[in-house]
Amino acid sequence: MVGALVIAAAGYRGVQTSARLGTVLGAFEILVFVVLAAMFIVKAGSHNTASVFTTKHTPSDHKGVAGIIAGSVYTILAFAGFEAAAPLAEEAKDPRRTIRKAVLGATLAIGAVYIFTTYAVSVFFGPDVFNTFGAATSPGWTGLAKSSYGLFWVLVFFAIVNSTIANANAGLTVSTRTAYAMARVGVLPRQLTVLHPRFQSPVVAVAVQFVIAVGATLALGFAWDPVTAFQLVATGIVIVIVTVYILANLACIGFFARFRKDEFHWFKHLVVPLLGVVAFVPALLTAAGLPVFSFIVKLTTPVSYAGPAVGVWLLLGIGYLGYLWRAHKDRVLAIGTVYGDAVYGGAEDGTQGAEGTPA
Repeated sequence: MVGALVIAAAGYRGVQTSARLGTVLGAFEILVFVVLAAMFIVKAGSHNTASVFTTKHTPSDHKGVAGIIAGSVYTILAFAGFEAAAPLAEEAKDPRRTIRKAVLGATLAIGAVYIFTTYAVSVFFGPDVFNTFGAATSPGWTGLAKSSYGLFWVLVFFAIVNSTIANANAGLTVSTRTAYAMARVGVLPRQLTVLHPRFQSPVVAVAVQFVIAVGATLALGFAWDPVTAFQLVATGIVIVIVTVYILANLACIGFFARFRKDEFHWFKHLVVPLLGVVAFVPALLTAAGLPVFSFIVKLTTPVSYAGPAVGVWLLLGIGYLGYLWRAHKDRVLAIGTVYGDAVYGGAEDGTQGAEGTPA
C-alpha cells in the first residue's frame, strides 16, 4: 500500500517526477545486482564455465532445445514493458529520436544485465541444479547473499522491493497516458482527459488506475495468497502482451506492404516480423495452458483461470469495438492517430515541453 501511494503521488506530480523516480529506483536495483553478480563470479572461481550457454544443463524433463524454449517463456514477463516509452512521446522532447533510443536502449541494456547476472548466479549456485534456484527449499538471491556476504543481503532485499515499485511506476505511467489518449478520441470516458492545472498530469486516470490496481491486488491476494495471485495476474499479462506483440509484428508487415511500398524490405519488414511471431507462439500457448508442445504443462487451478478471463475480456473488447464501429465510426478511425503527429503536432520538431499539454 505504501508503494502504491508513492507511485500514485509521483504520477500526480507529473511525468518528470515519475521518470525520475523510475530512474533512481532502477539504477539502484541494477547497481546492486551487477555488483552482487561480479562477486558471485569471483567467488565461483574455477566453476566459471561457458557451458551454461549451451543445452548441457537443461533439466531432465526438458532436455535440449525444448528446455530453452520452455525457459524462454519466463523471459516475456521480464522483458515486457520496453515499449512503454512510446505513449510518453507527447511529453518528450524530440520524441522521434529519444523514444526510439529509449526502446532499443532499454531492451539491449537490460538484456545484457540479465545475461550477466544469470550467468553469475548459475555458475555460483551450480548449473546442474539451477532449476531449483529460488524454490521453497532452495535459497534465492537474498538467501545466497545472506549466506555469502552477510549484511549485503539487506541491499539485495531493498533492490527487489525497489524493482516492484519501479515496475509498477512504469505501468502507471504508460496506462494512464494510454487511457488519456484513448479518452481524447472518445473511445474511453472523457473524464480521463482531465489534467492537473499545474502538473499537467492526467489526474483522473491516475486515480482510476490506483483504485483498480490496489483493488485487484487485495481481492486476489485475500481470495488465494500473494504468490498465487501474482501467478494468476502474471499469466494473464503474458497472454495479453504476447498477443499484442504478435499483432504488432503482423501489422508491421501489412503497414509497409500497403502504405510504405517504396520502403518495404523483404528481410526487415517480412522475415524479421514472421520470426517474431514464431518466437512468441510457444509463450502464448504456454501462458494459455494449451499443451500443444511437449514442454507445455497444463496450468493448475486457479492460474488456469487466466486464459478464460483474458478471453472474456477480449470478447468484451471486440463487442465494444463493434458498437463503436456502428455508432461512432469516426472514433474508431481516430484510434489510428492516438499517438500520431496529427494529435501532437509539436512533437516532431522537438517543441513539445517535457510537461506540456498535447497540441
